[in-house]
Amino acid sequence: MKKFSFPLIAIIFFTFTACDNQTQNVSLRLTPTERNRIDTLYTSQLDSLRPIWDSLCELRYPEMVASAVDSIVKQRLEEEERLRTRISN
Repeated sequence: MKKFSFPLIAIIFFTFTACDNQTQNVSLRLTPTERNRIDTLYTSQLDSLRPIWDSLCELRYPEMVASAVDSIVKQRLEEEERLRTRISN
């Protein structure tokens, strides 16, 4: 039992110290070369993701249009109801 207590205590200690919720502000300065590399990576990933996003937009387009139309109609009906109650009073 003695040989297991130290590793157990060490694991518990490291777990609690690793879960410290304090945040540290980090100042990060990129060189122009690093910025260029990040831009290149971003652009290459964006080019591969764009067709996926476009297909998702095409699939969801009818649903989004129907939702927008329903919202507009609902607003207009509420506005009409407010005007009717205002006129009748």
